[in-house]
Amino acid sequence: MEAGVTALRDPRIKACGFTGSVTGGRALFDIASSRPDPIPFYGELGSLNPVYVTPAAAAARAAEIGAGFAASLTFRGGQLCTKPGVLLAPEGSGIAAAAASAIGQPGPVALLTPRITQAFREGTERLAGLPGAKVETGGDGASPTVLTLPAAAVLDGSAQLEECFGPAAVVVEYDDDAQLGAIADRLGPSLTATVHGEPGDTVAAGLVPQLASLVGRLIWNGWPTGVSVTRALHHGGPYPATTAPTHGSIGADAADRWLRPVTYQNWPDELLPAFVLTIVEGKRAAV
Repeated sequence: MEAGVTALRDPRIKACGFTGSVTGGRALFDIASSRPDPIPFYGELGSLNPVYVTPAAAAARAAEIGAGFAASLTFRGGQLCTKPGVLLAPEGSGIAAAAASAIGQPGPVALLTPRITQAFREGTERLAGLPGAKVETGGDGASPTVLTLPAAAVLDGSAQLEECFGPAAVVVEYDDDAQLGAIADRLGPSLTATVHGEPGDTVAAGLVPQLASLVGRLIWNGWPTGVSVTRALHHGGPYPATTAPTHGSIGADAADRWLRPVTYQNWPDELLPAFVLTIVEGKRAAV
């Protein structure tokens, strides 16, 4: 942290990228903004990446959804910023049990650093201690973990879900479709939101406008993990998912974070910088 602060205050630094905690990222963001010459700060600070399963989807393919959820949350040790940290499913759907079954007998996972390992242990303990929480698999602070939580525990304010970096996730079980919108507001902004629904699904259709205001990427009947560096991929979202939702660290537009546009208006060719003239000539040739 100290080295990062020193670098961030150096006048030679003109932009900063960061992936980490909300607390650390916000501290660095404030430093970048309060410099005598404020600079852009591109931070990814926390994301739950919720998955919403409609009653129709749960009735049609609960086992498939549970298995997909397990694969996504454990992919690369659950150490991806797009890992689904919470799934909302109808009460009694069996999706949580299906996810636990797909994980099987969990064993310890190798996390990136000792600090992340400690944070994962603390995070799973915190989740397991939430009112009404039930551990479906794992829960020992070292293994992939799936817990269930009643929707009422989230809606009454007693359980504020936060990202747990690593292979851990919560299945929130709802008993009324109307609870989904209220829970979405409680979960807040994320990089992604996923909806599992069926053709003509009115519950899914009702979620779209609200989720579009909360995330940068909406996924239909898929999973948020697994990304490609293409122009079709957007990796951003409202704060605290990112501090600059138009530019993410993945995708073809990621390089734009480090570029500053300069235009040369009415300048003769002989006075243009060589690289500008090369670009101009290239475009002329292409035309």
